[in-house]
Amino acid sequence: MESEKQYTQAFNNGYILAQHEPKLLNAISKILTPNNNYLEGIFEGKKQFEFEQSKEKLSEIEKLRNQSNNRGGELSRD
Repeated sequence: MESEKQYTQAFNNGYILAQHEPKLLNAISKILTPNNNYLEGIFEGKKQFEFEQSKEKLSEIEKLRNQSNNRGGELSRD
């Protein structure tokens, strides 16, 4: 039970680090390997944040494509 709490806390910490200090977390991930629950949680939190960011970007691209298709695919020059 304690290891689950530790993993959950580490996951949340990894997510927050990926959100606010991605360079630091990338440096940490190059140095350390996930050899315990805490580090596994950190790196899984990082992966989750990156996954959500990618998903948001794809959603934005899809919206832009739909807007372009709705305008008949024509782009105007200003």
